[in-house]
Amino acid sequence: MRGFVVQYTPAPLPASAPLHGGIAFIDRDGVLNIGSSEYINHPSEFVSLPKAAKAVGMLRRAGFQICVVTNQSPIMRGLWDEHRLHEIHNHMRAVFLESDEDAHFDMILACPHRHRDRCICRKPMPGMLRFGQNVLRGNVDHCEGESVAELSSQYGQVDWWGEKPTPTNPVDCMVGDRGSDMGAGWAQGLRLFQVDATHGISPVIDAILDMENSGDDFHPVR
Repeated sequence: MRGFVVQYTPAPLPASAPLHGGIAFIDRDGVLNIGSSEYINHPSEFVSLPKAAKAVGMLRRAGFQICVVTNQSPIMRGLWDEHRLHEIHNHMRAVFLESDEDAHFDMILACPHRHRDRCICRKPMPGMLRFGQNVLRGNVDHCEGESVAELSSQYGQVDWWGEKPTPTNPVDCMVGDRGSDMGAGWAQGLRLFQVDATHGISPVIDAILDMENSGDDFHPVR
């Protein structure tokens, strides 16, 4: 498998949302739901973190499109396939919308590779983030099948030793619980918010919504 797994379901922002064009990139396990060292292998194992759905709804009401970016190596490890991943994510969508009618995910991107596969989409590589920005901002016409593999090859060059890049939109952010999440966001010049995996996104939501908050100071290890 060369590309990454895509669910693209854009929806209009809530009627009162400001139109600043920002995208909130959000890791999944440890940010939206309780993670596991044995992976989330079935929809029944998905347990959302407290107030995570409300936080996603608040982001959309504040004008952000939501793009989940998650490393899911169980696919390449042969534990389960894309169909199972879609089942888990469809369940996640339903759980979040049940809690907050605005807690919609505009896009979910998942890297199926292992670290040893040396892909350009497994965080801290920024391939999923770059692809998500291009699709959600209308710079890519298609986001399924072979187009993912073809486009993904364009998104792998990062100057980890240089300066943090200038973002395409200064309010874009990356929310994650690990250094790999912060590395992917750094490579795109995003505002970075690292969370505690036991609490997830909710405790940092006010900081994210403060457009003047530049986020956590982070630089990848050289």
